[in-house]
Amino acid sequence: MKTLLCSVPNGSLAGTKKRLLATGTPGVKPVRPLGILRIMDWMEKNGYKAEMYDINNLRPSDEELEKNFKKIQPNVVGLSAVLSHCYPNTKRITKMLRKLFPDVWIIVGGHLTSSSNVVLRKTEADICVLGDGEIPFVKLLDHFKLYPSHRQPNYKELSQIKGLAFIDEKNELKITDWADQLPSTELQYPDYEKVKDSLVKYGGKGEWVNDLFQPIMDAMGDEVINISRWHKQDKSKKIYKDSVEYFEKNMDKKVAEVETARGCVAKCTFCQRYVKGYRTYSPRDLETHIREVKEKYNVGVIRIFDENSLSNRRQAYDVARVMKKCNIKWHADGVRVSSVTYEDLKFYKEHNLVAISFGVESGSQKMLDVMEKKFTKQKVYDTLADCKKLGLSTRMGFIVGMPGENEETIMETTKFMASIYYLLDWDWNLFNPESNWAIAMPGTPLYEYSEQIGVIGKTLDDQEDYLIRLSEEKSTFLNYLNKTNSSSSEVYSWNSIFYYMGRYEYKNIIFKKNKSIKNIISLIYNRCLKNEFNLLVQALTNLYKIKSNYKLPKLLLVGLNHIFNFFFCVSILFLPKKFLLFIAKKYSNIKFYILEKKTRSQRHKYNLFQERNEDLIKNIKTSEEKINKADRQIDRSLRKIVMSNRKNLQPPVTDEQKGLETLSTGQ
Repeated sequence: MKTLLCSVPNGSLAGTKKRLLATGTPGVKPVRPLGILRIMDWMEKNGYKAEMYDINNLRPSDEELEKNFKKIQPNVVGLSAVLSHCYPNTKRITKMLRKLFPDVWIIVGGHLTSSSNVVLRKTEADICVLGDGEIPFVKLLDHFKLYPSHRQPNYKELSQIKGLAFIDEKNELKITDWADQLPSTELQYPDYEKVKDSLVKYGGKGEWVNDLFQPIMDAMGDEVINISRWHKQDKSKKIYKDSVEYFEKNMDKKVAEVETARGCVAKCTFCQRYVKGYRTYSPRDLETHIREVKEKYNVGVIRIFDENSLSNRRQAYDVARVMKKCNIKWHADGVRVSSVTYEDLKFYKEHNLVAISFGVESGSQKMLDVMEKKFTKQKVYDTLADCKKLGLSTRMGFIVGMPGENEETIMETTKFMASIYYLLDWDWNLFNPESNWAIAMPGTPLYEYSEQIGVIGKTLDDQEDYLIRLSEEKSTFLNYLNKTNSSSSEVYSWNSIFYYMGRYEYKNIIFKKNKSIKNIISLIYNRCLKNEFNLLVQALTNLYKIKSNYKLPKLLLVGLNHIFNFFFCVSILFLPKKFLLFIAKKYSNIKFYILEKKTRSQRHKYNLFQERNEDLIKNIKTSEEKINKADRQIDRSLRKIVMSNRKNLQPPVTDEQKGLETLSTGQ
């Protein structure tokens, strides 16, 4: 029995033709096929072997794909679809496999299986694996030895394997619960030599495996720049010196993304709960893995890439000790502000931590409660202040447009972000929300809420249309479904509010925090005016480089827009808030009109311009009333709203209805 494990490209069919390895293109980041490597390790422990075909990173044409499939002649194919965005390519690959090999078993795993009903009804997949794939996949291989053709399934035996979704003999969706998980003692670090071997075999080059490790400046350039700038501003503080010297000596090295835990201690309402609980890897195995990647792949920085890092305090301290022992700097990603104290951060800093990233998400306490973040704005500010005090560079993630969002919460977030940017000595150019809009991913309370209010349809065709839309390479904002009580034009104006009013709030902080005229003038120049002038020069330079793409009238219009933007930002320094907000909204309305006109031919029922009927608006208003009336944090959670809305629906009766509810709830 030949088993083939394939990674599936994410994105639309048109947008997934360029190889991710050895491109030399800045910003192109290959994806580590971790799920496949984990399953291969567990298979080997249980007496099975598999070949890996890294389709995601190689991005072969249909002709190349078909040629390699014929070369392998698999009996079982496992497809790792790590994102819901993988749907179009999952459909494409399964169709090709079924045509080439009518008897082959096709198994799909990954986050896409939160939409198992669509995958099983609309593609050639036979079975979806729900949750961790190691244990159920090996049990399936035991089953396939007895039933080698997908045309002769034994539904009774399949029903005994936990973690499967399939269409049974009654043509109903059958869910056998979520998969059993490996204990912490069985969690292993990936063997990248297996990736190297598969690249050589299927049209790539072995050395391309090195591209799985990014150069330091590509992976964490902002962090390096922040630390260097702080050091230049105050060389008397030794907290920066060690990190600056380390980067100067190791700038030719790379960053390795490493997992130290699986799962998350939280249940944010916009996030898929694909992994149950929180399990940690052995620190002893971590030391072996770090020494291996340092030696083989020229690694100089470790980026802990957990879904939720440092939440197990005892294990986190052990991880820090390993980093110190291995003489390597590290960056912790996906950290909750509630998981670390000043003493913790100080210990990590003393043990080579240089940077840390937090999921902040909002500067409005109301929106934090809707997301079920379970921490306060003050805790966020205090933790970031601790990082600054210790010389730790930071990153933050924000999300805009969750249910309950309005202009008031946007203004709260804008003001809060301005205070953070000032605290961290960043300039007044706050992050652009256009790439941070709340997208409803299947398997989340946000997705189920979107179905309940009618923004996403409940039919199979509607759900498939939505998955295809998710994958399209377009602006996140255009893909945004308006789940708020504000009009689409109002929602669009929040982009301008962030951009302009964020600068206004930042300017106010400069005046409030500084009594010295000299300091105020210096900060206004260095963090405000200098930034705007550089942005203008950069914009006009880029416009000059691509001037052949525009006719003269449009070229002038775009240039004048950049110049207007520059002078409007400068005027923020002395114009009153109400007038600035009025101008910002008017300017936003003009841009919205142009966008609407420009994208009219691209209208889709699943984008910003989707029509909002009276029932939809009524449902949204009802939900917002529940949020606004709630006294406790937990009662403002979108999960509570979703569960309350469920009570107004018919309870699930059939196996298929119960299975769909299981998929919606997640783990």
